[in-house]
Amino acid sequence: MSVLTAAACAAIGAPCVAQHAPALGMDRGAAVDEGAAVAPVPAGTVADDLVMLKVRAGARIAMLDDGSFDARDARGRPDARLATQLAALGITNVTRGGTVTPLDAAAARAAGLDRWVEATLPPGTDARAAARALAARAGTVIERAEAVGIGGVAADSAAPNDPLYAQQYALENTGQSLNGVAGAPGADVNARAAWHLSTGDSGTIVAVLDAGVDPHAEFAARMVPGWNVPAGNDQTGNQCSGHGTHCAGTIAAAGDDGTGMAGLAWNVRIMPVTVLTGCTGLTRDLADGLVWASDRGATVMNASLQYTVENQYLRDAIAYVMARGGVVVAAAGNGGIAGVAVPARWPEVVAVGALDSMDQVPSYSAVGPQVDCAAPGHRVLSAVGTSSYGLKDGTSMAAPFVAGTIALMRDAAPAFAAPDLVPFLVQACVDVDVIGVDPRTGAGRIDAGAAVRAARLASGLGDLDGDGSVDGIDLGVVLGSWGACGFACAADLNDDSAVNGIDLGILIGNWGAAN
Repeated sequence: MSVLTAAACAAIGAPCVAQHAPALGMDRGAAVDEGAAVAPVPAGTVADDLVMLKVRAGARIAMLDDGSFDARDARGRPDARLATQLAALGITNVTRGGTVTPLDAAAARAAGLDRWVEATLPPGTDARAAARALAARAGTVIERAEAVGIGGVAADSAAPNDPLYAQQYALENTGQSLNGVAGAPGADVNARAAWHLSTGDSGTIVAVLDAGVDPHAEFAARMVPGWNVPAGNDQTGNQCSGHGTHCAGTIAAAGDDGTGMAGLAWNVRIMPVTVLTGCTGLTRDLADGLVWASDRGATVMNASLQYTVENQYLRDAIAYVMARGGVVVAAAGNGGIAGVAVPARWPEVVAVGALDSMDQVPSYSAVGPQVDCAAPGHRVLSAVGTSSYGLKDGTSMAAPFVAGTIALMRDAAPAFAAPDLVPFLVQACVDVDVIGVDPRTGAGRIDAGAAVRAARLASGLGDLDGDGSVDGIDLGVVLGSWGACGFACAADLNDDSAVNGIDLGILIGNWGAAN
């Protein structure tokens, strides 16, 4: 990247030091210092033409028709030095931050999203230096300044009656061979136990924030309108080797339909939100995609993406999603010991590491204390294109198993907001690396069956419609489900694959207000 011009350096007192970065990489990031105006970041990949500025409440920055700048604090007092500094940087435009306007104004204010503006720099500018210079004199107008990170997909190169189910060790590992190597029986997400209780609900929308999603036959009928953030249109076909489609298949491919494969949540709807151009894109666009999806009803967000730069704008967007009852699941990243990627490294996000068919951690799976849990991510079979299937590797492939499990939990415990289900998921994990929480697998491999069961129990055993009480409606569900049952048998309260007098007794014993 180019440095600031000598005149600009002199005007703002910034050091003129060249910074060169790879086109895309997984270098170690630094934690956000919430007390600083700009996050300390390592040399990594950022957009050279953008700086995001978070103004203080009531303050404003605007570019006037003559190209000069008007910077004022919350009391309306002008800041002439800041206006001069903005001009010296050669800024060509100042607009509202991001490309999506949040529909929930109150949540946007609470998260601080309404206070961001975006400054366009001349091509070739050192955006990091510009952000540091603006942050150095942050005072009554600017609260924070940051460059915009560039990242991309987190892929690492390349019993229902579904014909391909036998090859899906991630759902049920019987020790089947992959490329001549036998797996470890039981090294899976325990999907069949989860399906006994839930196969997902059409009221749940899972947003796949990625390089686009093709309308694959496994879930095309359950896709809802999406958005292409970088292009500003509704064209959301896949642009990166089937990456987003593969993730969507793991989450939502139809199961037990006699064709293809099975996903985790067979009935949920998929919202494709394109936040990359090709295989790379800006943290700003991921943030805007999260806001767009949340505003249109998505409650589970899958971000199988990795970035090296921490941006508060993205973190504020995640806060917005959480304030509206949504949860963000992200790939831990494929940097191995280099550390957990953005946004997975933040505590607000469910960070997912990868495992192979033998419950071993692949060398590429990110290591760090921010890892929450792990799921199969190596040689995972899922949807590609509109009717094909393929194997992919990476923490990108692991994250959708967690997103799909949370979607199943929402069906089992509809009274819970999605973020409130995460503790049940983590507590249900199975240790596979070392005893207790560890930096490679977090709490361990997810157990979808145990997680769905825990969510159902917490919501009140017998409250089958999620209305907060066990009553005549629930009794009707039990009586209507009487007899042997298999998939989505919510009325089987003791998990013995039948609805009978035992379940009726449990329901009567819990009559009244749910837990």
